[in-house]
Amino acid sequence: MAQRTYDDSCGAALAMDAVGERWSMLVVRELLLGPKRFSDLRAGLPNASPNVLSQRLKELEASGLLRRVKLGPPASVSAYELTDSGHQLEPILLELSRWGSRISHRPEKGMSTDAFMLMLKALYFPPEGARFDARIRIRVNGDQFTVVVTPQAIDVSRSGAGTVDVEVTGDVLALWDLIFSGETVPDALESERIAVAGDAGLAAEFFTLFSVAPPAVLSPVPVG
Repeated sequence: MAQRTYDDSCGAALAMDAVGERWSMLVVRELLLGPKRFSDLRAGLPNASPNVLSQRLKELEASGLLRRVKLGPPASVSAYELTDSGHQLEPILLELSRWGSRISHRPEKGMSTDAFMLMLKALYFPPEGARFDARIRIRVNGDQFTVVVTPQAIDVSRSGAGTVDVEVTGDVLALWDLIFSGETVPDALESERIAVAGDAGLAAEFFTLFSVAPPAVLSPVPVG
């Protein structure tokens, strides 16, 4: 099936030709933090059928936004990763995440791990005068991420290496509730929804640094 086109020379229309099909931008979202196998992409996008996902991957590859790679060793497996052009879509996804965060919605039916980590980058709005400066390890759904936070910026990487100040383990919904539902870290610890290794007070402060984007704010802080 030929890819549909707006047949319009406007830059926005040309961009939508490349990434405007259903699931395309979410495929990009799932690859922002590193390469993934087809099965990993399916896990992150469970409502996309295998056939549709395969078609989107072919289209994004043809558009120069991703490429196929081999992961390993020890195992040599095929995977997909973003090209430099694909990574340039990250600021657009962050702005979409900020805008969409104002639509009240608790992810009862799930939210991919990568979507949640991207949300942290999008909704980093530290209170005025905040001096938080720390490295946080987040373990979620069998994956590990390192979040480096300063008063000016936040960086998220898929990594379990290096020393951190505190580790927080929980599923996406439990972590989401710490930001949006008013649940506190002590409450989540007591109910065993999360586990913390290290300074629980530091973990509690970390989850106060995120909030729904004010309508007037476009880019609150630099992101790495």
